[in-house]
Amino acid sequence: MLTATVNHISFTDADVVNPEDFVPDGETNPYNVHGYLLHDRGLTLAVVFADHFGDALDVAVDARKLDRFRVSEEDMGDYPDEEGLSFLGNASEPFDIEALGVEVLPNPRLSFVALFNAR
Repeated sequence: MLTATVNHISFTDADVVNPEDFVPDGETNPYNVHGYLLHDRGLTLAVVFADHFGDALDVAVDARKLDRFRVSEEDMGDYPDEEGLSFLGNASEPFDIEALGVEVLPNPRLSFVALFNAR
């Protein structure tokens, strides 16, 4: 399996949550969709294509890639006035994403030759 590395963080195609939303450089991209590499201290959690970070988080949460940051009902007492929580995903569940790292990825050009050689 091929890997790519950004700032010493490696990822593969298996880490990509929504490959259908990828927009290659040079294609029409009115919403400025690009990749977000979400990680926990260098451990890749997901690569998501979205037009902004908030949408990337929601897509990753709905794909269950950020479950390690979910705050249970029992732990809600540790967050007075819900301070430090982000409510994410379609279910708007509580997450403490303070330790979540993100790398914004550029959109590479689509290359048939690179895809062909990678097979």
